[in-house]
Amino acid sequence: MRCEKLTELIEQAASAINMISATDLSEIENLQKILDQIKQNITEISDGPAQLLEEAQGRTSEATEALQEILRKETQDTARSIEIISQAISTIQSLANKINPDNSTLESEPAETDHIADVETATQETTAISEKDAGFILDFITEAYEHIESAEAGLLNLGNQPDDKEIINQVFCGFHMIKGLAAFLNLTQICQLAHWAENLLDLAGKNELSMTGNNIENVFEAIDMMKKLVVDLEHSAKTGKAVSAQYSLPQLLAKLKESVENHSSAPSSTSQQTQEKDKELDRILSVEDEPKKQGVTTQAQAPSGDEKIKVSTARLDNLVNMVGELVVAQLMVSEEVNTTRASEHNLCRKIAHQSKIIRDLQQLSMSIRMVPIGGVFQKMARLVRDLSRKSGKEISFTTTGDETELDRTVVDKISDPLVHMLRNAIDHGVEPPEERTKIGKNPKGRIELQAYHEAGNIVIEIEDDGKGLNKERILKKAIDKGIVSAEQELSKEEVYKLIFHPGLSTAQKVTSVSGRGVGMDVVKKSVESLHGRIDISSTPGKGSIFTIRMPLTLAIIDGQIIRAGNNRYIIPINSIDRSLKPTSEQLSSVHGRGEMAIVQGNLTPIIRLYRLFGIVPDTEDPTESLLVVVEDEDKKCCLLVDELLGQQQVVIKSLGDGLGKVKGVSGGAIMGDGRVSLILDIPNLIELANKI
Repeated sequence: MRCEKLTELIEQAASAINMISATDLSEIENLQKILDQIKQNITEISDGPAQLLEEAQGRTSEATEALQEILRKETQDTARSIEIISQAISTIQSLANKINPDNSTLESEPAETDHIADVETATQETTAISEKDAGFILDFITEAYEHIESAEAGLLNLGNQPDDKEIINQVFCGFHMIKGLAAFLNLTQICQLAHWAENLLDLAGKNELSMTGNNIENVFEAIDMMKKLVVDLEHSAKTGKAVSAQYSLPQLLAKLKESVENHSSAPSSTSQQTQEKDKELDRILSVEDEPKKQGVTTQAQAPSGDEKIKVSTARLDNLVNMVGELVVAQLMVSEEVNTTRASEHNLCRKIAHQSKIIRDLQQLSMSIRMVPIGGVFQKMARLVRDLSRKSGKEISFTTTGDETELDRTVVDKISDPLVHMLRNAIDHGVEPPEERTKIGKNPKGRIELQAYHEAGNIVIEIEDDGKGLNKERILKKAIDKGIVSAEQELSKEEVYKLIFHPGLSTAQKVTSVSGRGVGMDVVKKSVESLHGRIDISSTPGKGSIFTIRMPLTLAIIDGQIIRAGNNRYIIPINSIDRSLKPTSEQLSSVHGRGEMAIVQGNLTPIIRLYRLFGIVPDTEDPTESLLVVVEDEDKKCCLLVDELLGQQQVVIKSLGDGLGKVKGVSGGAIMGDGRVSLILDIPNLIELANKI
C-alpha cells in the first residue's frame, strides 16, 4: 500500500514540476507538500532495498532544498533550480520502480553477489538516445568537462587537506552535477560511476571516513575513468557510433563500493583476504572478450570545424559595454575631425573607414550574445504535452522559427511569460474534445508557437483554435471588480487587455493549472521589462492570437535625435509613425482633452516636450515647430519639437538607482560630443498624453 501511495505521489510531483512557475507561490507550495509526503512515505518503507531507499531519500531532500531556495529567492538562476528539481524527481521515479517493480511487492535487500551483478548489468546495458537528444548530449559534454576539471582541482588540494569540508564539497558537487545530468540523459556508465564516487565523498563530508590512502586513490581513478567515458561519448556524439563499455569500469565500481561499505577511516593495507576478494570480484565483474555496447542511436551530424567554447555572460556583457564605449569615443573623434577639417581631408576619410570597422565590431559583439529561441520552444513542447494529458484534452502543438536568434538576456526572461500564456491557452482557450465535436471542430485542439524577425524586433505569436475571448464576460468582471466603470466606452482591443489586470479572471472554476486571476499581469510586467508589448486578436468560437513584440537586444537601439531648446532627445525609430509641420487648421483645443492635432483625419493629443522637461524652446508656436507622431499599441500622440537632427544607433545606458524612474524617460545615451541625451519612453508619454 505504501508503495502504491509512493508511486501516486511521485506522479503528482512529476506533473506539478512541469506546470510550475517561479512566480506562482501556490504551485511551489503545492509541490513542497508533495515532496514532504514523498519523504515521509519513503521513511515508512522499512522492508525495501536500503541503498535505493537512501538514495531516493537523498534526491527528495535535494529537490526540497532547491525548492526552498526558490521560495526564499536565494537562487540567481531559477530555471536551473527548476531543472535540478525535475531531474531529482525523475531519478526518484526510476528508483521507485526498482524498489517496487511490479507495484505490489517490495524487493528484498539483494545479496552481496546479486548487488555486484547489478553493478555489472548497469554498466553494460544499452541506452538508446533519440536524435533529438543529440544536442543535449553535446551540451552535457561541455558541462561535464567543467565539473571534472573542478573536481580534479579540488582533489589535488584534498591530498594536503584531507579533512577540509569545503574542498570535499567541491569534489562532491562535481560528481553530483555530472550524475544528475547523466541520469537525465540515461547515460548509465557515467551515472553509475558518479553515483559511487559521490557516495564515497558524502561519507567523507560526514566524517565517516577519511579521504586518504585507497579512498582518495579510488576517487582519482574515478576522475580518470570519467574523462575516458566523456571522451568516448563525445566521439560517439560526433560520429554516431556506439560507446564501448570500459573494461576496467566494473572493477573500479566495485572498489568504490567496497570503500563506501567498509567506511574506512584510515589508509588501508591490502590483506590476503582482500586480495582474494578482489580476485573473486574480478572474476565476477570481468567482461566478455567482446565488450557489450552502450548504444547511442543518434543521427547527429559530425560538427563542422566551427569549434565552440563557453564564455561567462559577465565577460560578454563587459565586451559589449566596452565596444559601446569605443563607439562613443569614435563618435567624439569623428565629430571633432568633421568640424575642424574639410570633408575631403585625408584624415576624414580615414576616420570614416575606422567608423565602419567599429560599427561592424559593434554588430559582431552583439551577435555573440544572440542565441536561438529553440531551447525555450522545446521546454514549451514538454509543458503542452503534460498539461494536455492532465486536462484530458488532445492538442496538436507545432513550433516554427526555432532558429530565430535574440539576445541571451531576452531568451532567459521570456520563458515565464510563455509558460503562463500556454497554460491559459490549454485551460481556458481550447475546449474539451466532446465540446469541440459538438460544434463541428476537430476534437484535437491546435496551438502554434512561432517566432520571427520584423523591423528590428523579435515577434513571438501564440495562436490557438479554441473558443476565443469572451468580450462581454471580461467587461462584466472588470466592472464588478471596479476596474472600469459601466459608463466607459472601450474598444474591443481595450477590453481584451483587461485580462492583464491583477486579480481579473473569467474562469468559472479554479483548476490546478489556472483560474486564480494571477499570471497574466505577470506576463505583462515581464514583457514590459524587456521593452516589449503584447497585442491580442481574438474571434469568438475561432480562437485567439497573442503577439509579443520585443527588441532583439536590450543594449542598442536605432534612434531619431530631436532637439527641444538646447537639449537633445532620442526617440526609438520603431515608435515613430511620421513627422510634420502643422498648419493652424490642423490644431485645436478639445474641452477636457487639451491640445489636439488632426493627423490623417484623427484627433491626436499633443505633448509639448519643453513643458514636460522644463526647458526654454525656440518658439511656443506649434506652426513654427515640428510634430513627431509616435505610436504604441494603436495609440498615438504628437511630440512638439524644435528640430530633427538625424538618425543614429545608440548604446542604452541606465540612469542608475540614484535617479530612479523619471517620467517619460527610459534611459540615456552618450553622444559624439560627450553629452548625454535622454531616450524617451514612448508608451509612458502616450499614456500621459491620453490622461491630459
